[in-house]
Amino acid sequence: MPTRQTLTRAEREASGWIVRIKAHDATERDRQDFQAWLDSDPDHPPAYAKLERAWGAVQSLQHLKGRAAANDTGPTPSRRRWLPAAAIAACALLAIGAGVWFTRAPTPFAPSEHYTTAPAEVRTITLADGSTITLSGAGEAAIAISNTERSVDLARGYALFDIAHDPERPFVVRTPEGDITVLGTSFVVRISEGEVRTTVLRGSVSGAVDRGFFSARRNSVTAGANQEIVLRDGAAELVEIAAEAIPRRLAWRDNMLAFDGETLNEAIAEVSRQTGWTFELADPALGEMRIGGYVAADPEAFIALVSSNLNLKAHREGDRRIVLSRSS
Repeated sequence: MPTRQTLTRAEREASGWIVRIKAHDATERDRQDFQAWLDSDPDHPPAYAKLERAWGAVQSLQHLKGRAAANDTGPTPSRRRWLPAAAIAACALLAIGAGVWFTRAPTPFAPSEHYTTAPAEVRTITLADGSTITLSGAGEAAIAISNTERSVDLARGYALFDIAHDPERPFVVRTPEGDITVLGTSFVVRISEGEVRTTVLRGSVSGAVDRGFFSARRNSVTAGANQEIVLRDGAAELVEIAAEAIPRRLAWRDNMLAFDGETLNEAIAEVSRQTGWTFELADPALGEMRIGGYVAADPEAFIALVSSNLNLKAHREGDRRIVLSRSS
């Protein structure tokens, strides 16, 4: 029988931090405050690690439930979201308080290792199984390897995955819009506002969305080379792409910006993620203009591009903030 435990102050505080840090809209200030909290007391890191193991267990159960329903051919859900962070944290607290996961030994769930990158930073992570993950675009990933599954919680940014083949341990990438599952392949995941786009470079990838932990319906598609899976609005869509588009999908690895007919709004979101600068439009209508070009991921290079291609001018307003307007 599990032993009921009393939650410590550090564990209660950790539950608040896990909700704050794992939120899709967590800021750099949030992460700095979190690091300060970890450093302020030697009891804080183990308390957070304990909560995170329970968090991972709840999310893994959510994923296993979804996988069991993957072959259901019922109606496509209207909207998919993760089980809310606060609800997962509550489940984790209940599990710890009841001693469910932590007074037994051992469990298949492994603690996560956290990785982040600055906007212009490109970082390659080598996993114990030989797989590699290249992270950028102010990326944030939590990686966990167990004896039954390999998983990454990718909260934001871009990531190139080169995954070692292991039919006994599927590799799952969990994102704010859905899950990506593979056995061994190479693919790129790009997270933007309300959308997750997965480009397959080699092998095949499955993308799926559902309505959360209590949903019985799941919408999934499988993509091969020169195909993309787009997860948004509770649906998984399969998209064909031209082979020449692949290098553009990988431009960020070389700290480059590649545009081919994107709207200025989309281009601004991209350059902001890669540089950490804020770009605004004096006239919202400018956001629908289309842009093309291949330039360094640098604010000055982007300003030169929009100046020559779109006849716009840049006005600096404060630190790392640019307003674009029509040239008179």
